Formats: sequence, structure tokens, C-alpha cells
Amino acid sequence: MHNLYVPPYKILLFIVLFGIGYGSASFLKDYENTNPTPKQELPKTDFSFNFDFKFDFNFSQPEVDEEIQKPNKTWSEITIQTNGSDRKYGNLVGIQLVLKPEDYVKEEWWKERIEETLAKAKSSGIFDRKTIVIFPEHIGSGLVFLNEKSKFLNSDTFAEALKTKGENFTFSDLIYAKSELMAEVYVRTFSSLAKDYNVPILGGTIVLPNPKIVKGNLVLDQKGPLYNVAIPFSADGKLMEPMVKKIILSEEEQKLYSAGEINQDRIWIVPGWKVAIFIGQDVFEASLYSRLTGKPVDGLISPAAVFPDMKWSGLDLTDVNVWKREGMAKYIKSTRAQDLVQVFLSGHLFENHWNGKTFNLRDFTFEDQVISVENPTILNLYF
Repeated sequence: MHNLYVPPYKILLFIVLFGIGYGSASFLKDYENTNPTPKQELPKTDFSFNFDFKFDFNFSQPEVDEEIQKPNKTWSEITIQTNGSDRKYGNLVGIQLVLKPEDYVKEEWWKERIEETLAKAKSSGIFDRKTIVIFPEHIGSGLVFLNEKSKFLNSDTFAEALKTKGENFTFSDLIYAKSELMAEVYVRTFSSLAKDYNVPILGGTIVLPNPKIVKGNLVLDQKGPLYNVAIPFSADGKLMEPMVKKIILSEEEQKLYSAGEINQDRIWIVPGWKVAIFIGQDVFEASLYSRLTGKPVDGLISPAAVFPDMKWSGLDLTDVNVWKREGMAKYIKSTRAQDLVQVFLSGHLFENHWNGKTFNLRDFTFEDQVISVENPTILNLYF
């Protein structure tokens, strides 16, 4: 039989400890009921997804400003029209070209467009020692497109093309920026062609900053105003006087360049010839003819150009009959000249079409005019 005896002090200690534990638990329970412990919220992980994706499937590359390819000709032949017969007194040869900005991008491309007409005229036997060749107004101004690339040339309008240079970039800015190069190419080309074909050439016109001929060289003033000038070349390729500045300007032209002086010399003297030079609308100014009264003048010549909706003093200059009725033919008898030729530029300038028609008049009476403005045409007038 086991001994189950427990000492009295151990029984007392157990009772005390049990009482302390029970009392502590009761106290904590009552405290919690009167002072509840705030619940701690655990952060919830957001497992939602935004499926509103936007995909850009535009794989086109940014526009690259590239060199352009040499433009193709839009015509198959060069036409020659002749007014009169060769009496060995000489002839005036007006050459109407068909050009677009791309033709000016390279110096050699532009020269080729001009030279093919001269080669045609020479092979046809119409050049001799008393021939004068006249090219149209602004044939040189187009050299402002030298070295341009695809971004500029592929623009839908000329205004948009200028904006590829800068938001506020103007036509004047472009001319000033390229004027030295333009003048260099212009002189080199016409000097070479006049010498190669042994004929004096009026190189149409070109817009440049205050140009002058100094000791046989074309000199520019970059701080001077722009002028539209006609420059003659001798048969040996030298620059000749007078360099004529356009006087009568349309409203659009007045925004771009200045007018020349009305009393400037305009009689160009070549072997066997004296001809007076008028640029575009200058042919409508009566006072210019009165200054020729009594002077030995054999012919009147005029490089010209017509732009869409071009008007001057209430006249619609897109009508070729206006030029015939109100221009040189109206005043020629007040001079000693008997023959005249007015040579127009044809082609496209971005959204605009130049469509003037070259014409001539022999012995006050016999008239000839180009048939088409889509093909280069050589209009030959014999004295």
C-alpha cells in the first residue's frame, strides 16, 4: 500500500498560486471588455489587372530627307517655228523652256535643259554671226532650288516647302541664303553656253541682292535689296552691259523685290544689232519707249513670265492677247525698231503653272506664237 501523505505547507502553496492565476485571468478578461484592443488590419494585396492596353501599330519610318533622282523630260521633241526668211540680216531667237523645281537641283541638270534647245537650234542652221538668243524671265531665279532634297521638293505647295526650312522662313530668306551660289552657277552656265555656241545670249532674268557688273564680274551686296535683273552675255562668254533691272512690279513682286530706276540704260549693243530690253510688265510703260525716241534701235526684246491670277493695273496678264495689245506692239512705232519678241517661261512651280505664250512680230505686221506650252519651243524671227 502506497504512502499518499502530503505536507500541509505544499497544499497551502498550491492554493495561493492557483488563486493568483485565476484572479489575473479574470482581471484581464474584464479589462479587455471595458478597453477593447483595436484590430490590426493586414494590408491586402491587389491582384486585379488593367487590361486596357493601347497598341501602336504604326511602323512607318520618319520622313528621310533624301537626294532626288534626275527628273525625266515630259516631252519628246523641241519645236522650231520660223517667222520670215533668212535675208542674212540676222535673227532674234526666243526660246521658251518647260521647267520645274527638280530641274534646278543640280547645276548640270539645269544646264542640260537649256543646252538641248541651243543644240537643236544650231543643228537646224539658224545660228549665224548676227543671231541673238533670248531666254525667259526668272530662268535664273529658279536656281534658288539648287541642292534641295526630297522633303522640300515633295511638298504640296511652295508655302509648305518653305516651312521645311522654318515656320517663318520666307522666299526672300531662301534667295539671300543661296544668292552667291545662284549667281556663280548662272554666270558660269550662260558664259559657257554663249561661248560654246558662239552666240550672244540674254540670260532671261534672275533675282539677286543689289547685283552689279564690276570689271566684268557679277558682284552682289548681301545687305542690299533684291532686284529682278536681265544680264546679257557676249558670244565669247563675257558679261555685258547694260544689266537691266525690272521697273514695273505686280503686288506680289513688290513684296519680294525692289523696282529699278526708270532712267536706266536698256539698249544692248551686239555686232550688227542694237536692241532694247524690257522685263515683263515693263512693256506696258509708255514712258520707257519715249526715252528711245530718235535712238538707233533695231528691235525690242522682252523676257517675261506669267503666274496664276497675275494682274497689273486692272489687266489680266494670264491672257496673252493683253501682252500683244497693250505691250510692245502698241508702242513699237514710237521707236525706230521694226521687230519684237517676248519670251515666256513655261512649266510648274509646285501647285502653280506658268503658261505664258512666247510670240514675235516682224515688220509691224507678221506675227507668230508658240503652239504649245507643254513642249520647249524655239521661235525664230528673221529680219
